[in-house]
Amino acid sequence: MPAAKRARSAKRASGKRAKTLVRITDYRGNRVGIDPRRVIKIREAGIADEPKDTVFIDYASGGTFARGTLAEIVPLFGAHIPLAALHAPNGMAIVLNADGIAAVEVDERYAGKSVAVVTTDFENVRVPARNKIALQETVKQAERAIEAARGAA
Repeated sequence: MPAAKRARSAKRASGKRAKTLVRITDYRGNRVGIDPRRVIKIREAGIADEPKDTVFIDYASGGTFARGTLAEIVPLFGAHIPLAALHAPNGMAIVLNADGIAAVEVDERYAGKSVAVVTTDFENVRVPARNKIALQETVKQAERAIEAARGAA
């Protein structure tokens, strides 16, 4: 029996679910495994001090710049988590883990028409401002996109 099949059989027998890792190449060329369930946001790199031709994969406590485009990276994670396609206030495409969003509301302290509020699983205790993601969409538009992503999963 091949090793991969033995591992799947052992996992089923133990009743435990193995941690799934999405393999990407970071901007330095290193292969990295990322638990898709920890990802809250994916966006193209676009800020002046970010590596060119990369995508930022954001988790609650940090992130990784991956080589590639949004079109290449998003499907890798979308196979594991429900992703909602939205936009930052400046129009930049962002993709959110729909299961990581607790609510969408208006917060005048943030740019954009609404903010996505992360669930407690994705809270950043060190930087509370990261617990809200500013969006170009209205509350209704963002809620529809998030619910559609959850329904498609």
